[in-house]
Amino acid sequence: MSSSAIYSGRSRSVPTIQVRQLVTGMAPMLLLYFLYTVIRFLVKDRGPVEGIRNGYNVLHLEERLGLDWEVSLQEVMLPHEWLVKAANWYYVIGFLPVILACAALAAVLDFQTFLWWRKRFALTMILALIGFALFPLAPPRMLPGMVDTLMVYGPQYYGDSQGSSFFNAYGRLPSMVNVYAAMPSMHVAWSIIGGALLIGAFKGRWWAWTLGVLHPVLMGIAVIVTANHYLLDVVVGVLALIGALLILHFAGRVMGSRVDTRTAYV
Repeated sequence: MSSSAIYSGRSRSVPTIQVRQLVTGMAPMLLLYFLYTVIRFLVKDRGPVEGIRNGYNVLHLEERLGLDWEVSLQEVMLPHEWLVKAANWYYVIGFLPVILACAALAAVLDFQTFLWWRKRFALTMILALIGFALFPLAPPRMLPGMVDTLMVYGPQYYGDSQGSSFFNAYGRLPSMVNVYAAMPSMHVAWSIIGGALLIGAFKGRWWAWTLGVLHPVLMGIAVIVTANHYLLDVVVGVLALIGALLILHFAGRVMGSRVDTRTAYV
């Protein structure tokens, strides 16, 4: 076989492998997110009763800790409509679309990094669902004194005054949104994962590091400016990610030690 034929075969196989990695890698991730959305909706029943009360409890705790930044941050931003609209769109587009884009890039360009972070992503979903079930929490936008910037300035991501939104086909389907799932904030935790995937996909590129670090910081500002999360939601979301990292780290060490022990007796 000529060298040109070998090269041609290799050049055709690389895109095929990348497509296979993209499909086999992303399909479970999308299925996990769908199940996460359904389960989060199923645990919303206690929200209307406990969510508002828990919201006031979180605000009181933040006041004691000196972390009640929500009103102050809105007071700084609201006079500048363009900044508020930028935060709104960053909240919407910077979440799932950016995470999926970064995951897809990593699945194609660095599959091992993608698989490593996908496990952490899945575990944070489980931890978040436990949090939503045990502690239903109304977002700040549902409490007096806070402006629902998405409702006022758009896009009306969670629905208009009649509850019509993208998530229920603008009123044609039942809504699958659990508005009482504010804690933990996975917007920031998963933005950290998205940034890490981007850095992994483009190793050694300064711009990837810059975007990867900056993205969760900007998302943290956006979730508070839009009054969709308390600062403590962000903190607990990051702690959930750290918890997932630690759990899988120690699980890996335990499994590794068991393998070593079994090998020693072979």
